[in-house]
Amino acid sequence: MALAKHYQQEILKQKEILGCFVSMEQMNDLWGLSPEVISELNTHFKVVIPSSFKKIAINDASLKELSQFSYFKYALAKQIVTYRSMNGNINNIEDLSKIKGFPVEKAKIISLYLEF
Repeated sequence: MALAKHYQQEILKQKEILGCFVSMEQMNDLWGLSPEVISELNTHFKVVIPSSFKKIAINDASLKELSQFSYFKYALAKQIVTYRSMNGNINNIEDLSKIKGFPVEKAKIISLYLEF
């Protein structure tokens, strides 16, 4: 499969931002990839999480660390820290989903980057 150079650059740029992909579903978030291209990618590639991949410890990470995670904006990271201080540990993705501004539609993927 010949993947247009533009698509390759977009995929590599997003990989750089995230550190690594954890799911082929993340291809849906890339701008400009048509459903046909995504289907082709799913046919020919799979995500392999590197052994060096380190999850974010959601209950120990600082505001700065949380805000650097590409799925969290600063305001959400601040909400997470506030939630932890008021409610104790976050035990699962459902707890995170209760926080205002949390991207619930991406919860499944986000949970793969987190350690509870």
